[in-house]
Amino acid sequence: MGIAERRQMEKEIIRKKIIDAASEILIKEGYENLSIRKIANKIEYSPGTIYHYFQDKAEIVVSVVEEGYGRILKSLSEVPVDVENPEKSIEKGFRTYIELMLEAPQQFRAVLMNDIDAIQEKVNMLEEGVSKERKSIQGLCKLVELGIEKGKFRKMDVELTAQIIWTSTHGLLSRLILEKNIPQQQKENLINHHFEIIINGLMK
Repeated sequence: MGIAERRQMEKEIIRKKIIDAASEILIKEGYENLSIRKIANKIEYSPGTIYHYFQDKAEIVVSVVEEGYGRILKSLSEVPVDVENPEKSIEKGFRTYIELMLEAPQQFRAVLMNDIDAIQEKVNMLEEGVSKERKSIQGLCKLVELGIEKGKFRKMDVELTAQIIWTSTHGLLSRLILEKNIPQQQKENLINHHFEIIINGLMK
C-alpha cells in the first residue's frame, strides 16, 4: 500500500470515528446537546481535527443520516421483486424496513422524530416530486406502477400512493417505539393488520 492510499485509509477511519461518536451522542443526548467538543472528547481528538473533516455539527448529522439510509437502502435492494405480485414485494420490503427500525429504536427517535433543520432535505417525504430525488420512494413508485400495469392495483396517483404508504408505516413505527410496553403478540397483530389494510387499499 502506497503513502497516498494509507493516508486516505487513515482519513476514512477518523471520519468513521467522528460519525459513530456523533451518532452515540445524538441517541443519548439529542441534537441540541450534540457539539463538536463532545465529539472530540469522546474520540480523544482536538476540535480542530473534527473541523478538518466537517464544517459543523449539522454536516456531521447529515453524514449520520446518509450512512443510516445507505444501510437501509442496501437491505431493501436485497428484497427480490415479485413481478407478478408486486403487493408481496411492497409488504416484504416494508416488513424489512420495520424490522431494521425496531432494531435501532433510539436512532429512529433521535433522527426521524425530531425537527432537525440540517437533515430535512434527506428525510422529508411529502413534497410534490419527491420521487425524483429519493431512491426509497422511487423503488416504491415502481412497484405501485407495476401493480397498476398488471391490472392488480386500482388506477391512482403513484407518488401520492407511495407517500401515504411510507408515512402511514412511519406513523405505526413511531407509536411502536414510543409505547415501549406493548406485548410482542400485539405488535405483530398491529403490523399484520397494517399491511392488510394497505394492500387491500391498493387492490382492484
